[in-house]
Amino acid sequence: MKKLTAICVGLLATMLAFSSGFQVNEHNAQGAAMGNAYVASVDNASAMFYNPGALAFVKGVDVNISSVVFYPTSSWTSLDGSQSTDQKTKINWLPAVYVSYQLNDKVVVGISQFTQYGLETDWPTEWPGSQLSDRTKIRTFNVAPTIAFKITDNFSVGFQANWVGADVLIQKTISFVDQTAWLDMSGDGDGWGASAGFLWKATNKINVGGFWRSAVDVTFDGEADFDNVPTPFLPVLYDGKIQAGVKLPQTWGLDVSYQVNDKLMVEAGFMSTEWSDYGVLAVYRKDTGGLLSAVPKNWENVTMYKLGVKYNFSEKLTLRGGYIYDEAGNPDSTLDPSLPDSNRNDFSAGFDWKFKNFTVSTFVMYVRFNDRTTTTQMDNFNGSYSTDAILVGASLDYRF
Repeated sequence: MKKLTAICVGLLATMLAFSSGFQVNEHNAQGAAMGNAYVASVDNASAMFYNPGALAFVKGVDVNISSVVFYPTSSWTSLDGSQSTDQKTKINWLPAVYVSYQLNDKVVVGISQFTQYGLETDWPTEWPGSQLSDRTKIRTFNVAPTIAFKITDNFSVGFQANWVGADVLIQKTISFVDQTAWLDMSGDGDGWGASAGFLWKATNKINVGGFWRSAVDVTFDGEADFDNVPTPFLPVLYDGKIQAGVKLPQTWGLDVSYQVNDKLMVEAGFMSTEWSDYGVLAVYRKDTGGLLSAVPKNWENVTMYKLGVKYNFSEKLTLRGGYIYDEAGNPDSTLDPSLPDSNRNDFSAGFDWKFKNFTVSTFVMYVRFNDRTTTTQMDNFNGSYSTDAILVGASLDYRF
């Protein structure tokens, strides 16, 4: 039963790990190029992600399509240096679509779809950490209808409903004395949340923007498929359905932008993710309703700090750059190969090219995770992780 408990807990524990360390906030090339310091200066339909309040200043009909490719690499080394494993190469694609319509001078409505969590880790089969994670794949789908109002010529607010659907795939091994079993788990779930934002054009040079995204309660229904389980364990390690509930965290943030001159704009801000609500993870057998486990996680709230610059090189060409310092919320005791997370530094750059009613934008971002070593991991899988990631993406904006 102890082994089964650990296996089932892995389904939701892994999903939550992705939500923190591989939470992707790059949903528009212009914002990503500025290190996501875009909350106070976003001026297209992607405001539905960055700041719903700013949508009130988007004129006409705006269609914004974005595509991001995420390429992570990671390696693990044992504490004594005798073992080392590289993660398999995986390329993850994250699309986003935003459409807004200006009803009148005061009201803008819109709808958006984006994939905030859509990544995969894939380690070699039966590597030293195989009992914790061989392959993990998570994808969420956000659909968010939005409405924004101009309260005055300089101040606006926006409100958003947020439907979140998610599915997950997990593969790992189970080691017995004389044989190895395999486990495939898949599950899906959904939940509803809300978002809000504001934009204050304090002066002709200074904008202040803020946003809030509610926590989302997601109920997951999953299925466990065991293979090659020894006969004495079959009454416990049998194929069947599992269920768990999880609370995705509340986030909120604030940015200030400053127009230095006609060409140069600078923006700085932060985003807080309240992971302290993630205290206990409970998993149940769906056929019996019995509690399989209630495992403490004890995560901490984290903050992302960001800085962006925008330079109008010409009427057609705009250059952008950015920097992010992002904290990791999981303690050493729960660090595992499904998420080799740590504090990290992100560096980004990109440009926009305008012609007629179109704007084409591109960006590239390098993410450097601090090397992290654990000696107190709860499953006694200790060692050092080294992780990097490259993001590249493009957006096409059409306004009419």
